[in-house]
Parts: sequence; structure tokens; C-alpha cells
Amino acid sequence: MLDDEVVKLVSQFGVETKQRLAGVGEPEEALRTPIDHLMTAIGELIGKTTILDGETHLSEISSRPDFAVRVKGAVVGYLEVKQAGLSLDPASFTGHNKDQWNRLKDLPNLIYTNGTEWRLYRAEAEPVLVAQLSGGPLDVAGAGLTPDTTFRQLITDFLGWIPVPIRTVSKLVHTVAPITRMLRTKVREQLEVERENVKKGESANKQVFLGLASDWRKLLFPDATDEVFADGYAQTVTFALLLARTEGIDLESTSLHEVGQKLGTEHSLMGKALQLLTGDLKGDFIPTIDLLRRVIGAVQWDAVRKNKDTYLHLYENFLAEYDPELRKATGTYYTPHEVVDQMVRLAEEALVTKLGKPKGFLDPSVTTIDPAMGTGTFLHSIIEHVAENVAKTGGPGAVAGTIKELAGRLIGFELQLGSYAVAELRTTDLLKSYDASPPKDGMRMFVADTLSDPHAAEAQLGSGLGAISESKRRANKIKSDVPVTVVIGNPPYGDKAEGQGGWIEKGASGVPAPLDAFRFPGNGLNERMLKNLYLYFWRWATWKVFESVPTDEAGVICFITTAGYLRGPGTKGMRRYLRQEADEGWIIDLTPEGIRPDVSTRIFPGVQQPLAIGIFLRSQSNIADQPAVIHYRTLEGKQKEKFTQLSELNLGMEWQTARSGWTDALTPAAGAWDEFPAVIDFFPWA
Repeated sequence: MLDDEVVKLVSQFGVETKQRLAGVGEPEEALRTPIDHLMTAIGELIGKTTILDGETHLSEISSRPDFAVRVKGAVVGYLEVKQAGLSLDPASFTGHNKDQWNRLKDLPNLIYTNGTEWRLYRAEAEPVLVAQLSGGPLDVAGAGLTPDTTFRQLITDFLGWIPVPIRTVSKLVHTVAPITRMLRTKVREQLEVERENVKKGESANKQVFLGLASDWRKLLFPDATDEVFADGYAQTVTFALLLARTEGIDLESTSLHEVGQKLGTEHSLMGKALQLLTGDLKGDFIPTIDLLRRVIGAVQWDAVRKNKDTYLHLYENFLAEYDPELRKATGTYYTPHEVVDQMVRLAEEALVTKLGKPKGFLDPSVTTIDPAMGTGTFLHSIIEHVAENVAKTGGPGAVAGTIKELAGRLIGFELQLGSYAVAELRTTDLLKSYDASPPKDGMRMFVADTLSDPHAAEAQLGSGLGAISESKRRANKIKSDVPVTVVIGNPPYGDKAEGQGGWIEKGASGVPAPLDAFRFPGNGLNERMLKNLYLYFWRWATWKVFESVPTDEAGVICFITTAGYLRGPGTKGMRRYLRQEADEGWIIDLTPEGIRPDVSTRIFPGVQQPLAIGIFLRSQSNIADQPAVIHYRTLEGKQKEKFTQLSELNLGMEWQTARSGWTDALTPAAGAWDEFPAVIDFFPWA
């Protein structure tokens, strides 16, 4: 009988373990080989050819389990071995064991064992099965070791695991994020191995991941740490596979190289990146990526798409599960559609009523860019806005062709490959929903650093990251040569961002830094406040619309950002610039409550800083020596009340008029208060 055979195998396991524990090696290591033999034998017994791939632990910070387990070549899960007698209760873990448990507990199929106790976890805090081998401690039991009635079921269930169909975003991120984390750890540790190899005298040219990381820095992140590269690698592989599933590609029966090929022209960058990053895989990278491929292969996108709101929040939710601190550091917060849609509407109103573009975004002379597009929300809102209007005026049949033409004049830049991939995914779905094909040369969405020098020569890349290099080259061409009429979006906030502003902050050889235009003589240390990512993006937007193409210096900037530039002493020069270069401006103060307002009043519940929407417009007849008229409104109340008030605004209604002095705050005068001396006039110290 099968149970009798399992009893014999456990007895043999007891004998081998006792012998090994009598040696001088580490207690945990003494269990690894007997467990390998036991699992392999039980797999053969139940008709499942089983192989345990040992994982190499490189440091105490490693989150790798001891074995990746394959059945008939496909990864089914992981097995972590603890020393004999150690408690497997997670509440008892401390130090490395606790950190490791927190990293591994969300894996979809995981065994923890100390040789006698066996626990099977399925991405939950509590085990689904617990089994016990009895007969005494492992160093004593020997042939007397026997399994309880649950043991065979636990091993059989573990080896028989198949991915559960994924039908919701929450299930998707909860399942995929921990495997992506593990892949990130492997890449980081592989970089450590390759650095050690170089120290030992091996050729640096033979170190695959060091080469990839070097080119990654040249292309995207000049100061990127190994951690940043490892994160980029893991997210790129994950989201390339997710894109493949949206195209209906069978991931289990298709090689990674073929997956990249099948992603085709619509997702060529992600396809080529997947081919490159997985082309030279060896050793213990393979099981993790294979498990990732199997899990993502179970995603049922038709079901996921049914809940539009959670679908829109896919990347934000992924980061919250994958790495909350990374989400916070990158400022990845989805802009509510109630805000995005109204910003799109107001920007188009400016085009129609102020710049003589009666067709708004549909005017063939209007090109629009989101310089930090994230998952593409602003560009998608423009498409939906135009599609709705065209359906009303020209009928549903006119929508597809119109959207295809519009899409060719929409541009997005994004530095994070994960959010870029989601933008591609959502854009493909959106165009399909209108029966519209992409523009001939594809959507103009690029992996690029908006703030980098548009005139910089491209690096020659030995590792073949040519797809990203080409994306950067095309993006630079747009930065330097293509007239842009509308810049719209929600640029990232990053305080103390010195060194992150690229060409905008530092300039180039013989070319002053564009940020200098936001400086004011004598402002001194106050201008440390200019070292913020959102201000770098403001400067890029004003340069692009107002300066970059001298024959067509007219357009609209519409940003939602923190509100510090409205009043702060460090942004006097910025306010002077805006009044000088723009003809008219509108400020919508979203946080009149001030800093750290009540959460219920916040546009972004997780953001404490005051926020504002700024709209600045310049016509070709701009008069530089006449300060622009700045209009001002506040939105009061709870978040939903603010959304309603925003939807009722238009540029032609009555607004308050802001101060008119060149460097004055972009807010209305406060009566006689403005005539009083400033405190800093008496105490000029900071």
C-alpha cells in the first residue's frame, strides 16, 4: 500500500538523518540531503518526477528558501529547512528567521520543516496542513521515525500544486509581489557574486549582471545602486509577463525568448527587454522565473478588467504589496479620475477659448505630453474625453479613426518600467475598446528620463539594451525638436532632490542650467527649496512649451503638484518667470486647510502637503514686460465636495485675482496685511 511505502521512506529518512546529525557539520545542513532524498522518493512513488534545486545562501540578509521544487520540470513551490528541534511557530522567530519568514510567507506554495514537523503554507499566515514525524528526536529516532496520517497528504498536495486562477487585482498583486521580491533578491546577490569574481581575477566582461547593471545606469539611472538595478530587473520581467498574458500568450508552453517575440510591435520595448534580461539565465534564477511565469499564466484578464477602479490602481497596489517604502520614495500615488478628468477638461477649455483651437485636443496642431505619465491616466482621460465628444457629434462610427489620429499626437515619458508596462497594458485595452488600432509607428510612450539632456549622445551598449536606448533616443528627439502645445500631469514630489534634476538642474557643456531661470538675485539660501523634483518638472514644462521651439512658443501647462511655489520665499524667481513668460494663469488651491489637513479633506489621503492645480497659458503675442494675470480659487470641504466644486469650475467664471507684483505670492492680496513688513525684513536669518 502507498501508506506503507511512505512509512518505509520516512524510516530510511530517520536513519540517514541520524547518521548525518552525528557528524560535525551544521545541524541545518545535516537535514538538507536527507530531505532531498525523501521528497524525491515520495515524488517517484506517486508518479511525480521531483527535483529539488538547492538555493545558494550568500548572506544573512538572504530571503531565499533552501530548495525550489520542480515536478516534471515545472516549479511547484519552495521548501525551507530549519535545524532539528527549532520551533516552526512564526511567533517564536527572531532576527534573520523572522525577516525571512516575513519575506516568504506570501509565496503560493511553501513548506517549512525542521525534519520532524512539516508545515504547508499557501500565501496565508496560518498553515493549511501540519504533519508530524514521531519516534523521538532526529539524532535518536533512526529507523523508528514514523509519519502521522497527514504527512502523505501534505507532501502530495505540495507536489500536486497548480496555480489558482487569478481573477482580481488584489489576488494578482498578493500572489505575484512576493515572487518578484525574491527575484530582486537573487539579482542583488548575483551582483555580489560577480563583484567577488572580479576581485578573484575573473574578467569583468564575463559578468553578465554587472554588464547589465552598468548599461542600466548609462541609460536610465546614472547613480543607481545595485538595489535599484535589481528592482528594475525584477519589475521588468514581471510586467513583461503580465503584458504577455493580456495578449493571450500561453506562458507555460512558450519560452521566454518566444514570449518576447510574440509581444510584437505594440509592446516591442518590453518584449526585447524580457529577451535580454532572461537570455543568459543560469542556476537558481530559473526556478524563480519559472514559478513567476506559471503564476502569471493563471491570470484571467477578462475577469480582472471587470472592476475598472482596481484595474486602474494595479501598479499602485502592486508597489504597496511589493515594497511600500519604494512606493513612498517614488511618490507613486494614483491621481483620482475626478481630478484628472477635470484637469483635461480645463486644459482643453484653455485651448479653445484662449489659444483659438476650436477642436481642442483634436486640433491637428495640438500635441500633448505627460512627462511623468505613470500608468498613463492623463493620456487615457484625454482619449476618453475626445471619444465621448466625437460619439456625440459624429456618431459612434467616427470614434475609431479619430482616436487613432489623436493617439499619434499623445506622448508619455516614464522612468519606472513597471508603471510604463501598465500604461502600455491599459492603453492597448483602451484602444481595443473603441475598435481603434494604434498609430502606424505605435503609441509615443517612452521609457525615458524627462529631465536628462535632450542633446546628449547615446551610449553604446555592450549588453544589448538597445530597445531602451532607442526609446531614450526618440524621447530626446521629441524633447529637442517636436513642438508641444499641452504639458499635463502629476509630476513626482521629491524633497531634497539635489542631483536628481539632470540637465534641468545642472545644464550641459556651455549651456546654463534651465533651473537658473527660477532663481532670483539675492534670494540666497532660500533657493534650497528649488531642489525638489516637482519644481524640476515645472521648469521642464515651461522650457518645453515656452522656449524649446522658438517658432511656436504657445501652449498650456496644467499640473497638480504641492503648493509650495505659490507663496514660498524660495520660489520668488519661479513666480517672476511665470508672470513674465505666461499671458494668464489659474490657481486652484486644493488644500486651503494648510499642511497636514484632516485626511477626509485630502485629494490624496496619504499626502500631507498642501496641493494645487496650476494652469499657465502663453500665446504667440506674449508681452514679456507685462505680468500675467493670475486667477485664484479655493476648494473647501471633504474630498467628495472638492471633487464636485472642481467639476463646476470653468475658466470664464468669476475668480479672485492674485497679487500682481512680479515675485508676489500667487494668491489674492490679504488687505492691509500685505503692506506690513515681513518678519524676515527684521530678522534676516534662516
